[in-house]
Amino acid sequence: MLVRVKIKKKKYFNFGIAKNKGRIYLKRSFTNIFITFTDLSGRVIICRTSGSSRISGSKRRKKAPQAIETIVKQLLPILRLYKVKFVELMLRSRISVYFHFLVKELTYYGIKVVGFKIRRRIPHNGVRGRKKRRL
Repeated sequence: MLVRVKIKKKKYFNFGIAKNKGRIYLKRSFTNIFITFTDLSGRVIICRTSGSSRISGSKRRKKAPQAIETIVKQLLPILRLYKVKFVELMLRSRISVYFHFLVKELTYYGIKVVGFKIRRRIPHNGVRGRKKRRL
């Protein structure tokens, strides 16, 4: 049984001068995929995961690239409510199949990707060196 819920629009988000631009953050963990939609100043509007998008089955299914399709379908009503046409992508991991699937799904639904940034965590002092060899 499907229950329709009316989504209310909040007025305090910043979508730029043209009022049709936002940001999408893509984060991938070992067992899940997180996609967060924010305005340009970083306020979170909606966050969806592959676990919350009713993908049944094992962990392998939840972290598959095809899970992005169902997550984007859940984000579409919000993107259309705020009339977002352009999106900046912010990645928390390196570019992979997940990024390509996300771009493909967004362009399929008429949302253009303006640019992307990779925001990976970098240790301050680098990787620890090897132990000295003893003879």
